[in-house]
Amino acid sequence: MKAIARSFVYWPSLDNDITDCVATCGPCQAAAKSPQAVAPSLWPKPSGPWHRVHIDYAGPVDGVYFLVVVDAFSKWPEIVKTASITSSATITILRGIFARFGPPITLVSDNGPQFTSEVFSEFCERNGIEHIRTPPFHPQSNGQAERFVDTFKRALRKIQVGSTSLEEALDLFLQTYRSTPNPVLAQRTPAEVMIGRATRTVHHLLRPPASSETITRSDIREWQPGDLVYAKVYKANSWSWASGRIVRRVGNVIYEVVTQDQQKHRRHVNQLRRRVAGPAERNERTEHQLPIFILLDEWDLPHPSSHQPALPVPSPASHPTSSSAPPAQVEAQRALASSPTAPAHLEEQQGPPANSRSNTQQTRLPRRSSRIRRLPRTFSPYRLT
Repeated sequence: MKAIARSFVYWPSLDNDITDCVATCGPCQAAAKSPQAVAPSLWPKPSGPWHRVHIDYAGPVDGVYFLVVVDAFSKWPEIVKTASITSSATITILRGIFARFGPPITLVSDNGPQFTSEVFSEFCERNGIEHIRTPPFHPQSNGQAERFVDTFKRALRKIQVGSTSLEEALDLFLQTYRSTPNPVLAQRTPAEVMIGRATRTVHHLLRPPASSETITRSDIREWQPGDLVYAKVYKANSWSWASGRIVRRVGNVIYEVVTQDQQKHRRHVNQLRRRVAGPAERNERTEHQLPIFILLDEWDLPHPSSHQPALPVPSPASHPTSSSAPPAQVEAQRALASSPTAPAHLEEQQGPPANSRSNTQQTRLPRRSSRIRRLPRTFSPYRLT
C-alpha cells in the first residue's frame, strides 16, 4: 500500500498516514493474525506440599468422568471416578481428599460450570481456599492439570489392552506414577516428597527381605513351661479364673496353658496371672512338673488306659535258685556268689537259700524309690562333706 502511494503521490507524512489508516480500519483489524506468542510465564514454586493444587475433569471414558487433582510441589496425583460432574459431586470428592491431606492454600481450575457456581465459591471461602480460575479457552494456564489428564488418558489405553478393568487400571496407574522418579523432583518419587518415604511395590521383591525387628520390652510378663498360673476361662458370655500350668510359649505374648480339668487353652499375657503353689503341689517332683499326658502328646505316644491289667509279679517259686533246680547247680551258684570277686549280677540272681524263702518273704523291706535326689539350690554355693 505504501509502495503504490509513493509511485503516484507524495507528501511529507505519507507512511505515517497510511499506517494510521490501516490501524483504525475495523475490517482489517478483525481479520488480522494473532500476535506472536510470548514466552510462557511459569507459576511460582510453592513453599511446601499441598500448598497449590490444580484440578480438572477428564473424560468421558467408558461413560464415566475422572476428577484429577495434582499437587504442584510434589506432583502427587489424586484421581476419583464419578458419574456426575456437578458442583455438589465435585465438592463431595474434594471434601474426601481434603480430609486426608487438608485443604490447600490455592486451588487452580478452569472455568467449567461446576467451578464457577456460587456453591463452589462458598465451599472455597468456608475452607480458606484461594480459588484461581484460568482465562477462558486458555488451557495452558492450567497446564499442570491439563498435562496430567493427557498422561492419564494415554496410560489407560495402554493398561486396558487386555482384560483389565477400569478400576484396576486406575489403581495400577496411580501406584506406578506415585512411585516413579520425576526429573522435576531431582529424581525423587512423588511419594517421597509428599509423605516422606518411598512406597513399596512389586519391584522390592527383587531385594532380600529385611531382617525382622525384635521387640524388647522390660514390662512384658514372661513364664516358663511348668509355671503355675491362673488363666481366664470364658463361658456363657462370662469368664472366671482357672488354675493351671504353662505348657509352652507360642508367641511373644501368647502361651499355651493346661488347666486342672486337662483342657488346653491359648491365652495372652493379659489373660494370665501368677499362682502360688499349694502344699500338695510343692511336694511334687521337680523333674516331672507337667502332667504325663502332655509329654505323651508332645512325643505322639498313646495314653495309658486305666483298665490295663497289672504286670504279674514273679513268685518266689520262679526264682532260678528254687528247689526244682539240680542240687549241684544250686551249690555252684552259692559258691560263686560267696566269693569276693563274684559279679554283681550273679549276686542279684542268687537270692536267699531255698530253705529260707518263707522267712525272707515275710521280712522283705518295702521297695524304695529309685529317683535321683537333689539337694536344695541353697546349698549349691557350699561344699558339703
